[in-house]
Amino acid sequence: MVSFIHSCTMSGAEAEIIRVECDMAPGLPVISVVGLPDAVVKESKERLRSAIINSGIEFPWNRRITINLSPAGTRKEGTHFDLPMALGLMMSEYGIRSVSGEMVVIGELSLDGSIIPVDKAFPLCVAVREKGIKKVMLPAGNLNETIIIEGMEFYPVEDFVQAHDFIIGKTVIEPVEGRRCEETAGIQKENDVDFYEVTGREYEKRAIEISVGGFHHIMFSGPPGSGKSMMAKRIPTVLPEMTYEEMLEVNKLYRLFGNPDRNDRLLHKRPFRAPGGNVSMSALLGGGNGIPRPGEITLAHNGVLFLDEMPEFRRDVIEALRQPLEDEYITISRAGGKITYPCKFILVGARNPCPCGYYGDVTHKCTCTCMQIKRYRERISGPIMDRFDIVLELSNECEGERNGRIISSGEMKRNICKARKIQNERYRKETIRFNSQLSGRMMKKYCNLKREAADFYREGCEKLGVSRRGEDKILKVARTVADMAECEDIEIIHLAEAFQFRKRKDDSFEI
Repeated sequence: MVSFIHSCTMSGAEAEIIRVECDMAPGLPVISVVGLPDAVVKESKERLRSAIINSGIEFPWNRRITINLSPAGTRKEGTHFDLPMALGLMMSEYGIRSVSGEMVVIGELSLDGSIIPVDKAFPLCVAVREKGIKKVMLPAGNLNETIIIEGMEFYPVEDFVQAHDFIIGKTVIEPVEGRRCEETAGIQKENDVDFYEVTGREYEKRAIEISVGGFHHIMFSGPPGSGKSMMAKRIPTVLPEMTYEEMLEVNKLYRLFGNPDRNDRLLHKRPFRAPGGNVSMSALLGGGNGIPRPGEITLAHNGVLFLDEMPEFRRDVIEALRQPLEDEYITISRAGGKITYPCKFILVGARNPCPCGYYGDVTHKCTCTCMQIKRYRERISGPIMDRFDIVLELSNECEGERNGRIISSGEMKRNICKARKIQNERYRKETIRFNSQLSGRMMKKYCNLKREAADFYREGCEKLGVSRRGEDKILKVARTVADMAECEDIEIIHLAEAFQFRKRKDDSFEI
């Protein structure tokens, strides 16, 4: 009789439900595993034979056994298929066609019949939750890390006998409900830096508030010592706390690719990734041999990606950011298929105005030739610069009074959270969450301008000569400025501030 039980595998950052089908028929005594299994999955037939025998369970091994992992076109890897394959064999022997109710089974078998905790249990459980499946049978050793997933029912098992008796209805395992535990979010470490330490940069702080408040990309441009890196590295101090769903998504990515620790603590801070200028294409976007791994843009999901000295990065690496910045996901193609990873992040860039760094600086003399400056600026193409919503020109001269009022990270964070709350309420029925994600249709709905403001907007775009994408970005930034002021309508004053952040001093540079 053919029986089946469900397990799962990861396809990129998403789960794919795998139907483990088992059939026993007369013939030579052999176990065949089909359905694109990798070497680890193929070896499981030897582990499950020893585990069943050493558990003291009778099983007719003198038959031809076929185990199919469906869909057959998806590559399967991992030791967590041991338990569902062994249970499928027993169900086929007892004439049990399937397990009642939707349940996913994962677990690695030891030769003595005990069930060993598996790596990636947390991301697997989060991923199947996103698929709408709420029941998971898993090793008891993985319960501590997965119990913090709210809305799930876990059936922990210690050994194969316990799982076997539950499947055939001989015993009952009380499910453990996942619960959201605030205390498992980890101890929040106080920030070592604060924007309060930065004096005379209130205009730049305002731009950062708008950038983070509306999820807008921002570029810092200025000579060495003007505070580009200093400002960028303080951005994590004003990032709002992650929601529970964002926390699960970020932890799924980190535990799936590089954080195998089995504990009950979640990463609670938004990611802040700052790769160096020698980063490769695969390291930034994702790739590698075998199943492509995610890159820095995916590890920055729901957080910030900081590219310091951006012109020093390889041009092809920077140009490859075009599609991820627009779509908020990256698709990596290989001979075996395509894998998609999420990459919704705020891009923060920093650059010098010229190779020596002092073009236009009033305190230092620039030693670069016109051709050197032109080539240097061409390392960041126009289409990439066009994707920055805000461009800040910094100088070594601090604007503002050093003895005046200084805004701290805490105050900036409160303003940002206020704007985020307004956006969450406005877009609660939409598929977006931030002003930067507004599509053309949504902009007509949420960014209507009165006649005077519309005339000002049109004239400003004509004078600046911005592209159509630039026009949209100006309007989106103005929408965020209005939210910061708690205004429902976009007014001229909001558009004027958005135009300030769009105009660049070096737009008029010519040889």
